[in-house]
Amino acid sequence: MEHKCPHCGAVLPEEASFCPHCAQSLRTREAAAVPAHLWRKGLKWVLALVIVAAVCAFLFWPSKTTPVVFQEDENGMVKVTPEYLEEFFPTLTCVDFRTTTQTSDNIDDYLVNSFQMAQLVSSRGTESAVGDYGMYNAGNDSNNRVALLLFDGNTHLMGYFIGSPTSLGDGKWQMDVVSCDYDFTELYEKELAAFEGSWEDDFSTYIPSEEIASSGAVWFLKGYNTAQGPVLREDDAQIYALWHTLHGPELERQCREIERLAEFLPNEGRWMCYLLLDRDYNLLGYTMLDYQGNGG
Repeated sequence: MEHKCPHCGAVLPEEASFCPHCAQSLRTREAAAVPAHLWRKGLKWVLALVIVAAVCAFLFWPSKTTPVVFQEDENGMVKVTPEYLEEFFPTLTCVDFRTTTQTSDNIDDYLVNSFQMAQLVSSRGTESAVGDYGMYNAGNDSNNRVALLLFDGNTHLMGYFIGSPTSLGDGKWQMDVVSCDYDFTELYEKELAAFEGSWEDDFSTYIPSEEIASSGAVWFLKGYNTAQGPVLREDDAQIYALWHTLHGPELERQCREIERLAEFLPNEGRWMCYLLLDRDYNLLGYTMLDYQGNGG
């Protein structure tokens, strides 16, 4: 039986592997499968390149900053108000401004220490720091490290400045505010859940003012000027602030000697809460004092 070339039809010799007339191969070729491990190896390189590109884009993409200049008063004090900042950030709803000893690169560490977070957690999300402002003594210490947080929603951070303001001379200080778009709802919910589970135990023992000296207190933590009477309300923002400090990593740094308690009394017409601790920083209880150091 003759074998013919499937390409040109010529008669082929037996056992021919190619046609001597048209030079076409007579063997059927099958596509070789690429081993699976080679596909995975190639995919890893592609993913690595994508990740590197994304990181580079994040690191080198220029952040938008807005220079804001503040004028110190005759006493060397710089006052930061939401009304002034609204000129630069029209969608602003509230601010948090304070000096800070923190050197963290994580903005969450400043958020959990903010008055905004204290208001949110203590009120279970119904109140924020609207109307709050801050001051610091720039004339006394030009190296003050400050934290300025700008919010345009209860749990939305729109900008921040962390660091030491730049002196421009003539009592002018510049802060370069970095714009951002950070919804910290998850962080707030995490703080609220932890707070709800333990704050009542920390405020279960009341120590009257006349018993402070005999209570064994060596250290104290001070709250805010937010109490309007000798009874501590459950929605008072200073409860969260004190609870967070008590269970935070900087407890010892934030504590003050009990002998200095009179230096940290609240403003006239207000009451302040204080946590009293023993020599080893163990909680003894809390007390409430007015601007004259009297208890409830």
